[in-house]
Amino acid sequence: MKTFLTSMSENTLNHVPIINSRHLQSDGRGVKVPFCVLLESDNQSLKIHCNRIRWMLPGKRLVCSGKFAGQDVVVKFFMDSKRAARHRLREEKGIRALQSAGIKTPSLVDKGVLKPDLLPVLVFQKIDAEMDFVERWQRLSDDGRRSKLLSQVMAVIADQHLAGLKQDDLHMGNFVLAGREIYIVDGGSVDSRLMGSQLSKEESLKNLGLFFAQFSPGYDRLISKVFRGYAEKRGWSPQEDLYPRLMKLVHSQRAKMKRKYLKKIYRESSSYVCRISWNRFFLYSRELQKEDTLLLLKDPDTFMAKGRLLKDTNTATLALVKVGGLRLVVKRYNIKNAWHALKRCLRPSRAWKSWENAHRLALLGIPTPRPIALVENRWGPLRSKAYFITEYIEANNLNHLLRRGKIEENNLKDFTEQLMAMLQLFADASLSHGDFKATNFLVDAGKISIADLDAMREHRFRWLYRRAFRKDCKRLMKNWKGLPEIEKTFQERLQKLVV
Repeated sequence: MKTFLTSMSENTLNHVPIINSRHLQSDGRGVKVPFCVLLESDNQSLKIHCNRIRWMLPGKRLVCSGKFAGQDVVVKFFMDSKRAARHRLREEKGIRALQSAGIKTPSLVDKGVLKPDLLPVLVFQKIDAEMDFVERWQRLSDDGRRSKLLSQVMAVIADQHLAGLKQDDLHMGNFVLAGREIYIVDGGSVDSRLMGSQLSKEESLKNLGLFFAQFSPGYDRLISKVFRGYAEKRGWSPQEDLYPRLMKLVHSQRAKMKRKYLKKIYRESSSYVCRISWNRFFLYSRELQKEDTLLLLKDPDTFMAKGRLLKDTNTATLALVKVGGLRLVVKRYNIKNAWHALKRCLRPSRAWKSWENAHRLALLGIPTPRPIALVENRWGPLRSKAYFITEYIEANNLNHLLRRGKIEENNLKDFTEQLMAMLQLFADASLSHGDFKATNFLVDAGKISIADLDAMREHRFRWLYRRAFRKDCKRLMKNWKGLPEIEKTFQERLQKLVV
C-alpha cells in the first residue's frame, strides 16, 4: 500500500474520522468535514482527506475539496445506487471529449471505489487560484468588464459547438476562472454524440438561450454585443436574423426556469429546510439551523414581543428581532376576526405569497430584503396566522429622504433612474406591486429595494397588467404631492417606460 502525505501532520490526520460509502449515503446533508475515505484503486487502498463540501445533492452526488497524494484535489462521489456507475462513465467520457477538443478542463488524477458498496469516485486536479464564474460576476460593477467576461465565456462555448460538443446543463457554475484561463468543470453534462461535426445553428442557439436565461433580464442589454463575437467565431453571416431568434429562446427558457424554481422554493433543498406537521408549516434558510434561531420559528410571537416594534396594524405587525447574531424582520399577518379567518383559511397566506414574490424578484434582479423563513399556523389543511421573516436592512425609506430634503439633485436623478429601471423590469415581467407607497421603497447605501410584497402578482394577460400598472403609477405619483419638481421628474420618466 502506498503512503501519501498531506499538508496536515500525521498526528492530526489520525484524529480525522475515516468513513465508508454507507456513511456518505446514509448521512445525507449531515455529512461533516473534515473526513477521510479509503479509495480502492488498482488493488490499492489510498487515503483521501476531504476538508470542504463544495456541492451536495443528497443520495446522488457529493463534491469535496481535499488532499490526495500531497496535492490539492476535487473529489466527486457518485452515490445513486442504481445509476452511479453510469454517471461516472458519463463524467469521464465528457472530460475526454473536452480534452480531445482542446478545451481546458481539470485533469483526472485517479479513480476508484469506496467499500463496502463499491461507490464510484473520481479525483480531479484542483485549479490553482480558481474562482467560479458567479463569484467573479458578482464582483464586477460595470458593463465593460461584464461584457469582457461574457465574451471570454462565449469563446469557450463557441469552441465546444465547433467541436460538436454541448453542455446539456449549461450554467454559470460550470465555468471556473484561473487568471485568464477558463475551465469547464462538469464533464457529466457534456453531450459528445455529434463530436467531429459542428453543432447546427438551431442546437447552438438553444444552448446559448439556456445559458443567457440564467441572467436576470436587467443584463439582456449585454447579449447583443457578446453574441456578435460568438457569431463571428462560428463564421455566421451578420445579415442572418439570428439575434431575435436567440432572444426568443432566452425568454422561453427563462419562463421554464422560473416555473421550475418557484415550485422548488416550497420544498426541502440545498438552500432551505422544510418541515410540515398537522399544526405548523416551516420553511427556512439553512443558515438558521441553530438552536436559538429555531426557537424563533417555534414561537415568533414571543420574539416579536421582546423585539423593536416597527409597525402594528389590524392586518399586519412588524418587529425587528435579534437572534443568533442576526437581525431579522418578522412580519405577522394578523387574522382580524372570525369572518376574516374563514375567508383566508383555504387560500395561500399572504406570507406564502410574499415568500414566492421575494424569490420572483430575485430572479428578475430586483432588490428586496432577502427572504429567510416562512411560518404558517395550520389545522390540517386550514391556514391561520402566518409569518414572513426577512433580513433587516439598515435603510431609510424614500418618503423620509424626499420629505426631509436629504436628497441632492444628482442623487435624485440617480434614484429616479434606479426606480424607473425597476419599474421597467416589473413591466417586462407583467408584474404589478399593488402598493407603491414611498415607504415601501428602501434606500440603503444609495441603492433602492422594494418591500411589502403580499399584494404583488404576475398577470397572464397583458391588458390586465396595463390596467394594474396604471393603478401602480397613480399610487406612485401620490407620493410626490407637495413636491412639484420631483412630481414633474417622475411624470416625465414614467411616460418613457415601455409597457
